[in-house]
Amino acid sequence: MTSVDVNDVLKRTQGTGDGSNVSFSFAFQVNNTNEIKVYEDSTLKSEGVHYDIVDSSNNAGLNANGTGVVKFKTSPTDYTPANNKVITILSVMSIARSSVYSSGGNITAASLEADFDRLHRVVGDFREVKSRTLIAPEYS
Repeated sequence: MTSVDVNDVLKRTQGTGDGSNVSFSFAFQVNNTNEIKVYEDSTLKSEGVHYDIVDSSNNAGLNANGTGVVKFKTSPTDYTPANNKVITILSVMSIARSSVYSSGGNITAASLEADFDRLHRVVGDFREVKSRTLIAPEYS
């Protein structure tokens, strides 16, 4: 993915099924579609089986800025979320490091920018988890 401004948004979104809506947008950024988990209530759904990730034009994949739409499949099996089912979409980026800088090697602005963007996205994932966690006061 090319370097883009990293949005300061919660890396989780929720929507409610109504028995007919199959598209649920997410405004947080990821690098790949496999960096997303989708739940229907408490049941984890699978990309390619229950849903696909599409861009704003309904093409497979993410928008240029790393956002997209979870589109539930309706054929051959209809996975349209039923009325009042809560759909949760969250970012789950791996914390594994993918780039290595060698002594005396070339370091480009593009590679540094991509690494910093990735670090900010990972921090956003941790921020989302922290928002759902009980935490003792600082003085405790």
